[in-house]
Amino acid sequence: MRAEEALRSVGDIVKRLGDEKVIGSYYLEFSRRLEVLRLVEKYCEPGATLLDLGAQPFIISCALKRMGYNVMAIDVEPEPYLSIAESCGVDVVKCDLERDELKVANADCAVFTEVLEHLHYYYVPSVLERINRALKMRGHLILTTPNIASLFRRLKLLLGKQPIYRHHVREYTMEEVLELIKGTGFNVVESYYSHISDLTYIDADQEDYLRVKGYKDLIRITVNRPTKTNILRTLAYPLVKLKPSLRQSIIIVATKVKEPKLKAVERW
Repeated sequence: MRAEEALRSVGDIVKRLGDEKVIGSYYLEFSRRLEVLRLVEKYCEPGATLLDLGAQPFIISCALKRMGYNVMAIDVEPEPYLSIAESCGVDVVKCDLERDELKVANADCAVFTEVLEHLHYYYVPSVLERINRALKMRGHLILTTPNIASLFRRLKLLLGKQPIYRHHVREYTMEEVLELIKGTGFNVVESYYSHISDLTYIDADQEDYLRVKGYKDLIRITVNRPTKTNILRTLAYPLVKLKPSLRQSIIIVATKVKEPKLKAVERW
């Protein structure tokens, strides 16, 4: 099953077993998750063993399973949405990435999407080191995280507002993430700023989120629903399209090239 078909097929499970929060996330973040799944298709062979790290609510895990991957979903608190994972036949392991070893070896790929920003910076190198050890040599890491230097983060700071989302511990620039990746035994294969969130983090009906493919769709939704968020996204999109570093998301694909040798990280 290809990426989009797999992700769409998971929708029925989410609506049956998920709560309002997860159902909302399925639609709002549909395009972001689809981008991740397409990167997996590009870099990970069918049937590969794949780790989904920080996997709750297991939407990506289920889609990957339906794409034919051997998926191990790892999360610090899997219980609230465990039924979603079980309904897809996904193996789930409870693990605190900041403190626990993964106890996995020779995995082909690791998906580490929208997790980095939830971790304490002091533990991030150790977490990336653990991921490295869980992968086989030349295994791939697919990482996504918000861009602290995005246009909307900058505007919030300019207005005297906290730019970091309230549930995030720390957000990063592209340069910072690349330094962390390269310092923990990985070589970067591909890195870019994604415009997906700039198109889709809007006010829309559920099905509209599944249909946003480009700027024309954003304009259409804004005309039909001229909320403050939609108007700002529509006005800002040409700028973020022109200057990638102002986009909301950082995407990195890396491959393991060596076992890391970390130095102690100072806390002050």
